[in-house]
Amino acid sequence: MSPTTGPLRRDIGGEMRSAARRGAERSQRSGMLVLAMVLAAVLMAGFIVLDYQFDQAEHRLFKILAGLLAIAGILSQPHFGLLILPVATPFLPWVPPAPIPGLNPVNLLLFSIFGTYAIGRIARRQEVFRKGRLDLWIGGLILLAAVSILRGAAFPTGLGFDAGSAGLVLFRSSTTFATYFIVHSMVRGLPERRHVTWAVVIGLLAEAIVTLMYGRNGSGGRALGTLGQSNELGAFLALFAVVCVPLIPATRNLLGRIILLGTFIATCIALFMSLSRGSMVALVAALAIVCWRTSRALFAILVVTLLLSPFWAPDYLKDRISGSQMEVAGSDEVSMDMAAEARVQTWRSIMEVVQAHPIEGVGWTGLGYVLPDIGTELGLEDVKDSAHNTFLRMLGEMGVLGFALFCALLWQCWSLSARATRLARDPFDKALAIGVGGAVVSMAVSCAFGDRFFNVIIASNFWVLMALVEDSLSEAGGPRA
Repeated sequence: MSPTTGPLRRDIGGEMRSAARRGAERSQRSGMLVLAMVLAAVLMAGFIVLDYQFDQAEHRLFKILAGLLAIAGILSQPHFGLLILPVATPFLPWVPPAPIPGLNPVNLLLFSIFGTYAIGRIARRQEVFRKGRLDLWIGGLILLAAVSILRGAAFPTGLGFDAGSAGLVLFRSSTTFATYFIVHSMVRGLPERRHVTWAVVIGLLAEAIVTLMYGRNGSGGRALGTLGQSNELGAFLALFAVVCVPLIPATRNLLGRIILLGTFIATCIALFMSLSRGSMVALVAALAIVCWRTSRALFAILVVTLLLSPFWAPDYLKDRISGSQMEVAGSDEVSMDMAAEARVQTWRSIMEVVQAHPIEGVGWTGLGYVLPDIGTELGLEDVKDSAHNTFLRMLGEMGVLGFALFCALLWQCWSLSARATRLARDPFDKALAIGVGGAVVSMAVSCAFGDRFFNVIIASNFWVLMALVEDSLSEAGGPRA
């Protein structure tokens, strides 16, 4: 019988070697995954022990138990951590600060989630990171901030500059952007986008409920929520309330629509309780964009609601809005209240800094050293060490190039949401893209009244949503799909 027609011989030795290789690969992958889980568990447990120790009150023991259950879920299924992150983010200020410089609950939770995921992907020889449309813009802004720190250390303005402290602040701020890269790398497909979006909504609802429960418990009768600061609370609520609006008609489930509508109403009430005027302006501007792009009927409802606001707005809210100007005794003139006057004086001082350093700025975080002294020289009494405006901060600390990069990044975020709206294949993706576009508008307006862009608690979920829109656009067949 010829070799070509005879029975095939089994290569027993080859089969045994192949089976041994597969077994070794499985063992190697399992070993690496177990190692990653152990390392993440040790880090999280060490963090808890350092912060809480052992002889603690019942509520802290409850927090520890909840944290350990969350850790177990993250280690067994990293994508479960993506559902925890948006819900837990607004409550992270309740966790005591870590004793290790540069370490905070946000980056610890984020890197624990991604570390477990990444090692598993590496063991299976799969890609870990995905290229995104915002990568270069975010990277360029962080790189320029790092260069500005070196510039501030090498050529200080003469009013002081701490490069080490500035580096730590930049590291913490970069954690916010890391959320975008990690979520974009981990989330794949419409079901996962839905799940993470709902996690953001639940986190928003939880923050609104806590604010309503606490009431107007801050100075001047202003709500503080979990964030501990009224204007930051208002910015957080205004940023994500607009996302709920287009999702309501795009959600088929009646219970889902009720939850979204209830979340939006509760968030608006909580926002009013914060008495943050800048956040209210941000919410109205974002809602106008979202309603116009979603439904002309919704836009008409918004206009009518605003026109009727003198009839339904509570007295404390009307007093706060009308209190932006105060009558001057014995005169027909009016003046701004103390908070508005302090902001204007601070902005005047920043413009003095910009005139002196228009190209290079004074370095990342450098305004904190410069503003009080400049204010004193100008005879301005209420100048603080915060810019109260992210646009002017970029201009003052990183010069014209930093300002241009910051504006370009905001524009790229808007462009990404607009492109995803046009190319969306599913009503949910289209509604999400419209809502995220409103969030971009809300962020831009909020940045005109405070430094919100680099606040980890406020902006973390913003970058979660941007990553979801990025994934939907890639799936829809856009560039770099």
